Amino acid sequence: MMKPFMKVEDEHKYLFNMGLDELKKKIVFAAIELDLFTQLEEPKTAKEVAEKMKYEIKNTEHILNALTSIDLLEKKSGEYKNREISNLYLSRNSDGFAGDLIIGYDLTLVATLSDEDIVQAIKEGSKSFYKDKDGLEAHKMYGDYTSILKKSQRIGRAKEICELVKELPEFKGFKKILDLGGGPGLIGIAIGREKEDVEGVIFDTPETIVITKECIEEYQMEERFSTLSGDYINDDIGSNYDFVLAIGTLNFAKNNLDVVTKKIYDSLNDGGVFMAISEGLVEEGTKPEQMVLGWFPSVLKGVDFHLDQGQVSESALRSGFKSATRKTIKSTNGIVDVDLLRK
Repeated sequence: MMKPFMKVEDEHKYLFNMGLDELKKKIVFAAIELDLFTQLEEPKTAKEVAEKMKYEIKNTEHILNALTSIDLLEKKSGEYKNREISNLYLSRNSDGFAGDLIIGYDLTLVATLSDEDIVQAIKEGSKSFYKDKDGLEAHKMYGDYTSILKKSQRIGRAKEICELVKELPEFKGFKKILDLGGGPGLIGIAIGREKEDVEGVIFDTPETIVITKECIEEYQMEERFSTLSGDYINDDIGSNYDFVLAIGTLNFAKNNLDVVTKKIYDSLNDGGVFMAISEGLVEEGTKPEQMVLGWFPSVLKGVDFHLDQGQVSESALRSGFKSATRKTIKSTNGIVDVDLLRK
C-alpha cells in the first residue's frame, strides 16, 4: 500500500521552520560582531557600509537584506536604516546597547549545550560535577555570570522591578531594604533612587560583591547602601528590614526553602514585606515555556532549580508570614510570579 500525501496544517508549520530560528540568531550575532547596527543609525547603502568597514560589498548587502527580512532594519531606495528596536538595543552608540548581553546570555545558557550533549544526557544520565548539588555549590555551574546580570539589570530589569516595588502600599514607609542575592545590586540601587531616606543592603557571594561595591560607587550610593557577603542558607543576612527582595534567588535554596524563608521572616520588622520573584511553573512543570527552556541545560546536568507556582508562598506561610498574594507578570526575562508575603 502506497503512503498517502499529507497536508501540513497552518498551526503545525512552525515545526518545519525551527531551523530558521537558529539561522536568525546566527545572523543577528554576526551583525552585532560586525557592528553593522552602529553604522545604520542614518540611511546608508550596502556599498557605503562595506567600504567604511572594509567588508566585501555583495555579502554585506546579503546580510543587510537578511536583517531587513527579520524587521531589524528597513530598506528604502537601496538604503538601509535601523528600526527603533535596533537603535535602542543593537547600536553601540545607545545607552541601552544590549548586544553583548544577548550574546553572553546565549553563550552561558545555550551554546554550552549541543545536540549531542542532549542525546547523551537522555541516554546515559547526567555526568556533571554539579549533579545533586544545591545552593552556592550548584550555582557555581554558571561561572562568572555577574557581568551579564549587571547588563540585564541596567537595561530594563532594574526599572521594571522598581515600578513593582513602588506600587506597594507600604513603599512610603520603607526605611531599610535588603536585596537578597542581588548580584551587582542595581535593582536595589534603583529602588533607593526613588526614595531618598531608604538605606539598602545587597547580599551576595564574596566574588559578586566586588562588582556590587563598584556599582554602589558608580551611582554614588556609598552613604546609603552597604553589602553583606556569604551563603544566605547558612550565614546571617542582617535584620530590621522593612522590605526584602529576592529575584530568582530562592531557586538555589530549593532544598532548604523553609530555612531561608524563616531567616527572611526573622530579618523583617513587624509589618515588613517580602517580595519573591521566580518562574512559578504550572501545567505539571511544562509552562511557562521560556522558564522551562531556560533551566533545561542545568536539569540535564543533574541540577534542578525549578520552583513550582505557590512553592515559595507555601514555605513562607509555614515560616510565619501572615498573608500571601501573587500576581503573574510578563517581564523582560519572561513570564514570572511575583509573590508578596507580609509579616
